[in-house]
Amino acid sequence: MADETTGANRVMRSEERIPRLRSRGRENRRRLLATAERLLAEPGNETLRFSDVFEAAGVSRGSAYRIYIGIDDLMHDLAAEWINNFVDYLATSEPPEPPGDWMSLSDFIVERGVAYWKDTEETLKVMPRIRSNVPESHKRAQRALSRVIGEIFGRYFALPKVDDWRAVIGFYVQICDLTCSDAVRREGRINGQRTTEAQALCRAYLAFYLPAWLPRRNDASKRRA
Repeated sequence: MADETTGANRVMRSEERIPRLRSRGRENRRRLLATAERLLAEPGNETLRFSDVFEAAGVSRGSAYRIYIGIDDLMHDLAAEWINNFVDYLATSEPPEPPGDWMSLSDFIVERGVAYWKDTEETLKVMPRIRSNVPESHKRAQRALSRVIGEIFGRYFALPKVDDWRAVIGFYVQICDLTCSDAVRREGRINGQRTTEAQALCRAYLAFYLPAWLPRRNDASKRRA
C-alpha cells in the first residue's frame, strides 16, 4: 500500500492531532474513516491513495492532512478505532447469569468477541492491509483490551497472583483473534464449530495459569468478613 510519508519510524500525525480535534475535525475524521473502509472493501482498490479517500469523502486536502499524514496513518487509526470500540462493547457486556467458574466466563468473553467480529465484518475485510509497524495508539488500544478482559475476570473471581497477567490476557486475545481470522479466511464466516474451537483453545491456555476452581467474588468477601 502506497503512502505519502517518509521515514518508517516517523510519529503518526494522528497520534498528536486527533485528541485535539474540534467538532468539524472530528466529523472529517469520521468521514475519512468511513470512506476509507468503504473504498477498501471494493475490488480493485488494493493500492488506495490518501487522495482517493479525502476526495471521495468530500474533505479538503488541507483538512485531511491536518488529521492524517497519509493513508497508512489513517489505516492505523481505523484499526485502533475498531479495537477501542470493542473495548467499550466488551466492558458493558454482562453474562445473563453470574458465571459459576472462570471457564464459563471465558466462553462468554469469546462469544462476545465472535459477535463483535460478525457485527463489524466490513471493517475486518481491510485489517490485513494494515502494516505491522503500528503506532502507539494501536498499542494502547491493544493494552486497553487486555486490561478490560482482565478486569472482567477480576470482577467475578478472586484471582491468584499471576506473573505478568496482562501479557497472559494479551496472548489469550491473540488466540481468539487468530482462530476467528482463520475461520473467516477459510470458510468466510465464524460458525458454531469455530466458536467452540476458540472457546476450547482459550480455556486450555488459561488453564496453565489458573486453577480449575477459583473463589467467586461474593464467596471471597464472605470469608474475609
